[in-house]
Amino acid sequence: MTMGEMGERQFLRSIRDLVSEIDGARLGFDEDASDIPLTGDNSLVINVDTFVGKTDRLPGMTDAQVGRKTAVMALSDLVAKGASPVATMLSLCVPQNFEVTAAQEIVRGFSQYCLKSGVLFIGGDVGSSSDVILTGVAIGFAPPDGIVTRDGAKEGDIVAVSEKFGLTSVAFEILLNEQTAQADLKSRALAAAFKPDIYYGLVSALAEKGAVSSSMDSSDGLGITLNTMAAHSEQSFLIDDLPIADGVADFARANGLEEVKMVMEGGEEFSLVLTIKEDRWDEALEITRSMHAPLQKIGRVGAGQGVLLKTVEGTVEIPPRGYDNFREWE
Repeated sequence: MTMGEMGERQFLRSIRDLVSEIDGARLGFDEDASDIPLTGDNSLVINVDTFVGKTDRLPGMTDAQVGRKTAVMALSDLVAKGASPVATMLSLCVPQNFEVTAAQEIVRGFSQYCLKSGVLFIGGDVGSSSDVILTGVAIGFAPPDGIVTRDGAKEGDIVAVSEKFGLTSVAFEILLNEQTAQADLKSRALAAAFKPDIYYGLVSALAEKGAVSSSMDSSDGLGITLNTMAAHSEQSFLIDDLPIADGVADFARANGLEEVKMVMEGGEEFSLVLTIKEDRWDEALEITRSMHAPLQKIGRVGAGQGVLLKTVEGTVEIPPRGYDNFREWE
């Protein structure tokens, strides 16, 4: 069996027993980040993420935007766990005939995004490869009880997101399938794809007040993220308010596409997906408003399993479909 036949998630399950667990760590094997307890009040939180030119670089993306996105990829999972990032590192592997100025632009884009975010870029490694392969490492700290896992959702919790979805799906259709879109939608979609951003400090602020029960970033797609959180929490998620960005529904109808798929299976959006304790919802809204961050209620946690979406036609199951590094879009 090849890696393409097996796929990323099944491969990860196959190597689970080869990965060690650290005594006292909050984050398990399948959490996108890892923590190392340092003291009773502080833990080191680390994440590593890789950008591959063949599968991750969109047409029209500049070298600086490639570097920026690599930084976002590395930092996003750290932020989703409630950690405060302090430093990053970058492994830059490019072909021997790759232009020096292009390589410098990649590093500049990575470094500038980190500096803009108040995170130090402290170095890394350089190597030769057959494709552009960038690996970002993000390092941060969090109090152990402030680290938010993906498996803490409880029945009655509110399911919420920090952004609406579908813009990157529109961007993929424009860039890869040559679809057209109105100027405003095209501008917002390309910005979402080329220059993603993160809400720093939001999860840690919610965790400090005991408002958030689970958290994950949605870089692999909202459908996969919801299913992963529901499965790890051994609960079901009932979604009754589809978080669709303005203009996406009209774009989907005009191009014969399914708007639910564009929202659930897009990926690369880096929005936070959270479950908030019901009795802390108003407090969570106050926290997000004070930080000028959006928070939208999209559903509830219930008994059972899986992810269900209420539509005008009835309730439909949302499958765990999205991006797979070895199969690309499933």
